[in-house]
Amino acid sequence: MLPTTLLITNKTNIAYLSRFRGSNGVLLLHKDKGYLFTDARYHIVAKKVLPSDFSIIDITKGFDDPWQKLLNKLCPSLIGYEGEDIGLSLFNRVKKISKKVKFENVNHAINELRMAKTEDEIRLIKKAQSITDDLLTELKKTIRAGMSELDIAWKIRLLAHELGADDISFEPIVAINENAAAPHHQNSSRKLKIGDRLLIDMGVIYQGYCSDMTRVLFSKKPTEFEQKIYTIVWTAQEQAIANIRANKRGKEIDEIARKVITEAGFGEYFNHSLGHGIGLDVHELPNLSSRYDKVLVEHSVVTSEPGIYIEGKIGVRLEDMVIVGVEKAVNITKSPKELSACMMNL
Repeated sequence: MLPTTLLITNKTNIAYLSRFRGSNGVLLLHKDKGYLFTDARYHIVAKKVLPSDFSIIDITKGFDDPWQKLLNKLCPSLIGYEGEDIGLSLFNRVKKISKKVKFENVNHAINELRMAKTEDEIRLIKKAQSITDDLLTELKKTIRAGMSELDIAWKIRLLAHELGADDISFEPIVAINENAAAPHHQNSSRKLKIGDRLLIDMGVIYQGYCSDMTRVLFSKKPTEFEQKIYTIVWTAQEQAIANIRANKRGKEIDEIARKVITEAGFGEYFNHSLGHGIGLDVHELPNLSSRYDKVLVEHSVVTSEPGIYIEGKIGVRLEDMVIVGVEKAVNITKSPKELSACMMNL
């Protein structure tokens, strides 16, 4: 059971609980009330977004006195804190000025609370992914030979804005041919040529919620080897999605996809986890990983993104977002994966 008083320092968790997104602020939750510690630069913004039962604690002239005054009023005996998010300097300072108060590390408690999405959250995530699907459609119309990876990444930013996104959810990965063998390739000035293959990993933010999708595009008929690798990855992805449901362990789903790739002879070339949760952060709980032994919860949203990466030759990854249900998962990514639909006209 969580302590009745919690110190929240993770910026995303502060936004989730209070709707405040300023760069300077910490949140104290005590029973059914919230107290946002921030300075005068953010007071007007905070007043507009904070729930009615939240208060602003002014720290323009310093943190210590306002903190001690509030603790003297609330008299908590135990405060839970986010051990992996709070800075050491702040933690030591808070402990020093919080007389007769014990502290308990609650780690990912709020992150775990965020896993099960509300109807409104799912609506926003679906919209973010819908924009991403539209973005790929428009992007394919504009990609031409002579464009660099950096050019295409910039075009993704522009299209995201034009299609109604607030921002991109991460720097797009645009990888030509063997560059895609690095799962987190850094975009370069390499230019696209007729006959090249292109991996694009991208996502957007819509009203605070993220999307994430990966597709591989071809500018000529894929070779037998390309078709083979692509089909193995696609099969692994689909089998994983078919088995995603609430109360299945994340590592079980990872193993299903990994088994497909391993039995095809390419297990050593699938060198990352199958997927991750997504919501206010592009990477959040739960995980589809060999190390994630916890069960998936209903209404969480996860990615399924297996890949095969052979250095100097090829990298193929396919990524969709799915909503976890009790009976099955619902795939909300609509961009087609049939090879005939993944052609570029350079």
